[in-house]
Amino acid sequence: MADKELVWVGSARADLSVLPVDARRQLGLDLREVQRGRAARGWKPTIGAGAGAGAVESRVREADGAFRLNYVSKFAEAIHVLHAFHTETQKTSALDLELARSRYAAVRRQRQERYLLVILLQRGSGNVFADLGFPPEEAAHLLIRADLMGQLRALIAERGLTQKAATKALGVTQHRVSDLVRGRIELFSIDTLVEMLTRFGVAVTVKTKRRRRVA
Repeated sequence: MADKELVWVGSARADLSVLPVDARRQLGLDLREVQRGRAARGWKPTIGAGAGAGAVESRVREADGAFRLNYVSKFAEAIHVLHAFHTETQKTSALDLELARSRYAAVRRQRQERYLLVILLQRGSGNVFADLGFPPEEAAHLLIRADLMGQLRALIAERGLTQKAATKALGVTQHRVSDLVRGRIELFSIDTLVEMLTRFGVAVTVKTKRRRRVA
């Protein structure tokens, strides 16, 4: 299955790229999972019914506070990232809710080609972590780690393993499995994730692709 393209709506990319590093890693992992056709961690429907149906919110809580990301993944051609913000409360503010709604409405109008484009739509680079402002080398590492971690989490879910059973299969502590399931990408190296996949009986191969040189 091909990765679904990301389209950043309005200032969503800029707003997300200035969030704290750990929050960006977590939300970037969520978007990467959705690109691969899997559900993000702890997502919930947002914005409401009617014209807002289909919008999703991912949530991350870090030492710096709570961070949320609104996006729409139901359209075949792309995932539209609507809004990213910091919040101090459990309830989304009316201002943030209205901003996400208005951007969603603009996307719908654009797709129906009934109106001229009235809001900025920016296509992703192909690496969500690069889009979020990580340096090229780190973005490349994060993308690999996100894909390996996503595969491990999918295997645990597909096999119906409890954390205790996964702990035994992987030969790690239950706390380590908990970090894996919660998507704590910053706590896992590529080597560690490859070793864990191997213990699950998965062969990991590497494929490289040359960048096209810009004249």
